[in-house]
Amino acid sequence: MAESRTIRQLKEVFTQLSSAQTKKLIDAIEMDRLAGGKLPHDLILEALRPRMREAEDPKSKRGGAPTPVRHLCWPFEELLVTKRPGPKHRGRVARTSIMPVWQWLAQDRIPDTLEEVSQRIVDHTLAKDSAGLNAAIAVLHASCAQAIREGLDEAKPGSKTKRLLIERLGGEEVLDDAREMGLLLEVAPRLSDFKRGMPKNVSELTPALAREVRELFDELAEAQPDAAPYAAVIAMRHIEQPWQMFRIVKGVAHTNTDVLISRTDISIVGELLLLDMEDAVDCLENVDPAEAPDEVAEQLKLFTQISRGITEEIGVRRDGAWATRLMSARGAVSEIIRERMDRAHTKVVKALPMRSTGRFGRGGPSRPDLSREIDPQAVERAVNTIRFLESARRYAQAGSFVGALNAAVAEIDKYLDDFERGIVDELRSDDAAIRERGETYLDAVASLVEIFRNPEEAALLRKRGMLAKDSAIA
Repeated sequence: MAESRTIRQLKEVFTQLSSAQTKKLIDAIEMDRLAGGKLPHDLILEALRPRMREAEDPKSKRGGAPTPVRHLCWPFEELLVTKRPGPKHRGRVARTSIMPVWQWLAQDRIPDTLEEVSQRIVDHTLAKDSAGLNAAIAVLHASCAQAIREGLDEAKPGSKTKRLLIERLGGEEVLDDAREMGLLLEVAPRLSDFKRGMPKNVSELTPALAREVRELFDELAEAQPDAAPYAAVIAMRHIEQPWQMFRIVKGVAHTNTDVLISRTDISIVGELLLLDMEDAVDCLENVDPAEAPDEVAEQLKLFTQISRGITEEIGVRRDGAWATRLMSARGAVSEIIRERMDRAHTKVVKALPMRSTGRFGRGGPSRPDLSREIDPQAVERAVNTIRFLESARRYAQAGSFVGALNAAVAEIDKYLDDFERGIVDELRSDDAAIRERGETYLDAVASLVEIFRNPEEAALLRKRGMLAKDSAIA
């Protein structure tokens, strides 16, 4: 209980930190841990975790102190994924596989070597001895690459050794991750100059960068052919438009059609892009825009960009496996977004309820239903839904949901018009309680109008409402 209370108190303090301050604090805590400091490192980092998630840029490399484990991951860091929604795929290594592999190396394969080189890395880091640090990291990569290769060679298919290793690591997918880690660790020296000169985010695949990628590919193809396609994978994870990597792929594969490219080793580029696109489809299907509008909008953007990018860069034949997946994903997104659009009106109605008046029942005129207090959560979901609608406009054509979007917009537009007129009338009521409750609903509808239309119209609505309220009081 005491620790839990401490974490809650720390979280309250850490919410005041900016992203830059959070990163500095994390670096300081992890450097203190490297130096053997006495601070409660795990406790502080646990309390910092929510701020770490908020501050994290998915396109940038993870920060923190350069621990031996982080140095181990350096050759394959572009392959790391936080979530693995499906089976293991080449070019994706789960972050959750890192520690099982490290513990296997540290406890079973090379315990003495790993302990010694880890201590050298810590000592050189604290001493700021870059030459010594680079030498120790090279030993780390070479030693771990050899240990992984030999360990996997011993685990013959169907053997007891392999079964025990799978159990030791926590699953066959972790074993496959270890194989991919080892492959990139083996070529770490050849990746050195290329990766160290690669910016975190590259806006465009320039001719110069294309030459560097092709040169690395050719060099790896001579030394370690299985690692050669990863030259393109590493580069694509730094490029804002990763589908541009097909410009290199076409040259390597000597073809510009998906059917032929998909039969080559360099097809990993297309496979990863399709997986990213399919992950976006899963998010669109399972995450409610009313709960996470920015996340859903970002995934919709990613989907449309990849979908368009693939077809612009290569020829997609209708009879190809990639074309089938592409068309299936497009159809799924179109249907998902149509369903989201159909539900959008309901979200607004729940936030701003109306009731029928007069003797015509549901077919008669409607007025705002002020019989109950406003539901802040319903208003928040409606606001988020409108935000998503607005962000979805720019992808409607590419996503084939223009008609569904226009229908949802028209329906919501009319509903907001009716509610605006009604709430202004309610604010003229002689009943002070109705006026007070009506003011909360006025703020709610104005917040929707501000996003759905523009801030000026929202400000005018608020002004009209307050004038109506003032006239009733007078």
